[in-house]
Amino acid sequence: MTSYQIHHLNFLKIAYNNFINRDPFKSETPTQDDLDFIEEFQQLIENFESQEIGVYEQGADFIDKAFRRYPELAHLIARDLLWFFGGNNLHNMTDDEIQKFQQLDEMRFEAEENDEEFDYINKRAGLFGQN
Repeated sequence: MTSYQIHHLNFLKIAYNNFINRDPFKSETPTQDDLDFIEEFQQLIENFESQEIGVYEQGADFIDKAFRRYPELAHLIARDLLWFFGGNNLHNMTDDEIQKFQQLDEMRFEAEENDEEFDYINKRAGLFGQN
């Protein structure tokens, strides 16, 4: 697994932990739909870790579902995951975000071509003005 993929796996795990600590998931009586959603979230993480075929499509569908079913919790999902999985998730991003993630990808690709280390987190923070 590349460092880029590891960063996104960590973003998934953070989102999962954030979700399970919020209602309706921390409720004493979650609905079966909520339980199924969390189980699907766990499965996505496991499939990502084992690099299962189709995990990118699964991730794109799942993140889209999270935004549709739990819009009040959407802020708990790193914007990076929208870009990483793409698909319908790009509709939930601003043009400015898309442009910055494109730039970040170009910087990463250039570093890879030159066999240079690429510090995703720091480059991302600089590009998004988070330093």
